[in-house]
Parts: sequence; C-alpha cells; structure tokens
Amino acid sequence: MLSMNVLGVVHSHAESVLPLRIFFSACLIVVTFGGLYMFRNRQKFFSRDPNVAADNYGARNLRLWQVILVWILLVDLLVTMIWRL
Repeated sequence: MLSMNVLGVVHSHAESVLPLRIFFSACLIVVTFGGLYMFRNRQKFFSRDPNVAADNYGARNLRLWQVILVWILLVDLLVTMIWRL
C-alpha cells in the first residue's frame, strides 16, 4: 500500500524532469569541484609515503588512475542523466 502512495506523487514525466535536472546538475557541480580539489592536491594524496615499504611509482600511478577513472565515469553518468531527461 505504501508503494502505491509513493508512485502516486508524480502524475506525469514532465512534472519530474525539472527537479531531476536540478538534482543531477547540483551533483555534477559537486563532483566537478571534488575532481578539481583532488587534482590540486594530488601530490598530497598520491605522493610517496616513506612508511610504506612497497610504495613505488607504479603503485602510486595505479591509485591515481583508479580515482581518475571513477571520477570520469561519475561525470559521464551525471551528464548522461541530465542530457537524457
């Protein structure tokens, strides 16, 4: 019975487009600034750690690219959600 009440809130697709675009745009802005913050502080986050014995250039570069790829996929998802609505 609760699911019927939740589904009854939105009467048509046109009513939900603007709030969803605003939500996904706000998320895109937050993710973009988060990416800029990570880029500006990448030396602090991905530089050599003297306390870790196996911390070499390859491991640091792999960690950096893992974060970059997740960020790119997140931006792609948000742009697609804004564009397809």
